[in-house]
Amino acid sequence: MRAFGLLILILSTPALAGPEITTQIHDIDYGHSDQEEVLVFLASGQVAKLRGTHPILNPQFMNSHRRNDWYRIRMDDHRLITRIVPTAAPLKNPTSQTLSQAPMSYLPTTVESIDLAERYLKEARYNPKESQCFNRAMIWTYEWWRKHSLRSNKLLIYFTRNYIRRYNFEWWFHIAPYVHVMDNGKVVERVLDVKYTRDPKKFQDWANIFLRNDASCPVITKFSEYADNPYTGECYFQRTNMYTYQPADLQMNEAWGYEKTNWNMTEVRQAYLEAFDEQI
Repeated sequence: MRAFGLLILILSTPALAGPEITTQIHDIDYGHSDQEEVLVFLASGQVAKLRGTHPILNPQFMNSHRRNDWYRIRMDDHRLITRIVPTAAPLKNPTSQTLSQAPMSYLPTTVESIDLAERYLKEARYNPKESQCFNRAMIWTYEWWRKHSLRSNKLLIYFTRNYIRRYNFEWWFHIAPYVHVMDNGKVVERVLDVKYTRDPKKFQDWANIFLRNDASCPVITKFSEYADNPYTGECYFQRTNMYTYQPADLQMNEAWGYEKTNWNMTEVRQAYLEAFDEQI
């Protein structure tokens, strides 16, 4: 089984080809031949790249990312890493979970109509700056909960390494809120991704915004179903509750039984700072 790579809260420069980001390394994929670029999966969700002869591809560095080290990373416009140096973690104790021996029951709100779901989507704040998807999703779900007592969910889409290499894709995951909503007498699930959509979307219609081949994404229930099958298929969906911040939460839940049952205000504050340049 593939070892879990721990994803933790990041502070970053938002643009993919920005001057520098501070993050951890989730995993490294060397490809199947020396001619392929090395893919560096960052905790930010971005996929950076290295040439196979890059000087930092040495045993000391390759082993260090497994110790949860932090790095300042600079990439060029093609996402090739041009500089990487160790750095201190930006926050102390950035995550906070409560240990639960059995998963707690999370009961999401059922929104009474598609029109109301669309109203929630349109009232959510939008900032044109580039930002991390998990920070945007945290703010939207937090503010819907504060204003409307709306208990929403979040949907992750994971992109496989086959897909990333085939299309030179820049992300390995994306996350956005979704809600349960009544539609013609049935409860359906609709994604409210304020940055990319103008109306509530079915899961696959939302995925097709990012997919370049209209692939069908199966739903998984454990992060390891993606991590252990990185070359199988094109993409996967995973549902989670509104308190989830990054895939790290789902990894830790699966590995150690940690269950998020409330807002982590350190994460909420970081989300406001990175996505909206606001301090709360």
